[in-house]
Amino acid sequence: MTWKAFEHHVADLLRRDGCVDVVVRQARTDRGIDITGRTADGRTVAVQCKNRAGRWAVPSADMQKFAGASRAIAQADIALFVATCNFNHESEAIAKLTGVVTVNREELEAWSAGVRLKALR
Repeated sequence: MTWKAFEHHVADLLRRDGCVDVVVRQARTDRGIDITGRTADGRTVAVQCKNRAGRWAVPSADMQKFAGASRAIAQADIALFVATCNFNHESEAIAKLTGVVTVNREELEAWSAGVRLKALR
Protein backbone atom coordinates (compact mmCIF):
# COMPACT_ATOMS: atom_id res chain seq x y z
CA MET A 1 0.00 0.00 0.00
CA THR A 2 1.33 3.46 -0.85
CA TRP A 3 1.73 6.11 1.84
CA LYS A 4 -1.29 7.94 0.45
CA ALA A 5 -3.45 4.79 0.47
CA PHE A 6 -2.26 4.12 4.02
CA GLU A 7 -3.39 7.56 5.18
CA HIS A 8 -6.81 6.98 3.62
CA HIS A 9 -6.99 3.54 5.26
CA VAL A 10 -6.34 5.10 8.68
CA ALA A 11 -8.93 7.82 7.95
CA ASP A 12 -11.47 5.09 7.14
CA LEU A 13 -10.66 3.34 10.45
CA LEU A 14 -11.25 6.59 12.32
CA ARG A 15 -14.64 6.99 10.63
CA ARG A 16 -15.52 3.37 11.36
CA ASP A 17 -14.81 4.02 15.04
CA GLY A 18 -17.19 6.99 15.11
CA CYS A 19 -14.96 9.94 14.27
CA VAL A 20 -16.44 12.77 12.22
CA ASP A 21 -15.01 15.62 10.16
CA VAL A 22 -12.09 13.33 9.25
CA VAL A 23 -9.77 15.04 6.77
CA VAL A 24 -6.64 13.67 5.11
CA ARG A 25 -4.45 16.73 4.76
CA GLN A 26 -2.33 17.73 1.76
CA ALA A 27 1.22 16.36 2.05
CA ARG A 28 2.93 19.66 1.23
CA THR A 29 1.07 21.66 3.85
CA ASP A 30 0.31 19.12 6.57
CA ARG A 31 2.88 20.54 9.04
CA GLY A 32 3.49 17.07 10.45
CA ILE A 33 -0.17 16.13 10.83
CA ASP A 34 -1.57 13.77 8.21
CA ILE A 35 -5.19 13.46 9.39
CA THR A 36 -7.49 15.50 11.60
CA GLY A 37 -10.95 14.75 12.95
CA ARG A 38 -13.18 14.67 16.01
CA THR A 39 -14.41 11.80 18.15
CA ALA A 40 -18.14 11.26 18.58
CA ASP A 41 -17.95 13.09 21.92
CA GLY A 42 -16.19 16.11 20.38
CA ARG A 43 -12.52 15.57 21.22
CA THR A 44 -10.14 16.68 18.48
CA VAL A 45 -7.81 14.12 16.92
CA ALA A 46 -4.51 14.64 15.10
CA VAL A 47 -2.85 11.70 13.38
CA GLN A 48 0.61 11.06 11.96
CA CYS A 49 0.99 8.03 9.68
CA LYS A 50 4.26 6.27 8.85
CA ASN A 51 4.15 3.52 6.25
CA ARG A 52 7.50 1.78 6.59
CA ALA A 53 8.54 -1.78 5.76
CA GLY A 54 10.98 -4.23 7.22
CA ARG A 55 12.97 -3.56 10.35
CA TRP A 56 12.54 0.21 10.19
CA ALA A 57 11.40 1.79 13.48
CA VAL A 58 9.97 5.24 14.10
CA PRO A 59 12.85 7.41 15.38
CA SER A 60 12.61 9.91 18.20
CA ALA A 61 12.93 12.90 15.84
CA ASP A 62 9.67 11.92 14.11
CA MET A 63 7.92 11.55 17.45
CA GLN A 64 9.25 14.89 18.70
CA LYS A 65 8.04 16.67 15.57
CA PHE A 66 4.57 15.14 15.79
CA ALA A 67 4.23 15.66 19.55
CA GLY A 68 4.94 19.36 19.08
CA ALA A 69 2.76 19.77 16.00
CA SER A 70 -0.21 17.94 17.49
CA ARG A 71 -0.27 20.26 20.48
CA ALA A 72 1.00 23.58 19.11
CA ILE A 73 -0.55 23.55 15.64
CA ALA A 74 -3.59 21.29 15.94
CA GLN A 75 -4.22 21.73 19.68
CA ALA A 76 -5.41 18.13 19.61
CA ASP A 77 -7.05 16.37 22.52
CA ILE A 78 -5.85 13.04 21.11
CA ALA A 79 -2.51 12.76 19.31
CA LEU A 80 -2.31 9.44 17.48
CA PHE A 81 0.85 8.14 15.77
CA VAL A 82 0.07 5.14 13.53
CA ALA A 83 2.89 3.13 11.96
CA THR A 84 3.28 -0.05 9.95
CA CYS A 85 6.41 -0.76 11.98
CA ASN A 86 7.48 -0.46 15.59
CA PHE A 87 8.66 2.57 17.57
CA ASN A 88 12.20 2.74 18.88
CA HIS A 89 12.78 2.97 22.62
CA GLU A 90 13.34 6.73 22.66
CA SER A 91 10.28 7.49 20.51
CA GLU A 92 8.15 5.38 22.88
CA ALA A 93 9.56 7.32 25.84
CA ILE A 94 8.77 10.65 24.17
CA ALA A 95 5.26 9.45 23.35
CA LYS A 96 4.64 8.59 27.00
CA LEU A 97 6.02 11.94 28.20
CA THR A 98 3.89 13.94 25.76
CA GLY A 99 0.71 11.86 25.80
CA VAL A 100 0.96 10.66 22.19
CA VAL A 101 -0.89 7.39 21.61
CA THR A 102 1.19 4.99 19.52
CA VAL A 103 -0.24 2.31 17.24
CA ASN A 104 2.40 -0.12 15.99
CA ARG A 105 2.10 -2.77 13.28
CA GLU A 106 0.55 -5.41 15.55
CA GLU A 107 -1.99 -2.95 16.99
CA LEU A 108 -2.74 -1.63 13.49
CA GLU A 109 -3.49 -5.16 12.28
CA ALA A 110 -5.96 -5.66 15.15
CA TRP A 111 -7.54 -2.24 14.51
CA SER A 112 -7.86 -3.04 10.80
CA ALA A 113 -9.45 -6.39 11.67
CA GLY A 114 -12.25 -4.67 13.63
CA VAL A 115 -10.97 -4.05 17.15
CA ARG A 116 -11.92 -0.52 18.24
CA LEU A 117 -9.02 1.68 19.17
CA LYS A 118 -9.11 2.31 22.92
CA ALA A 119 -8.03 5.96 22.64
CA LEU A 120 -11.10 6.77 20.52
CA ARG A 121 -13.68 5.33 22.92
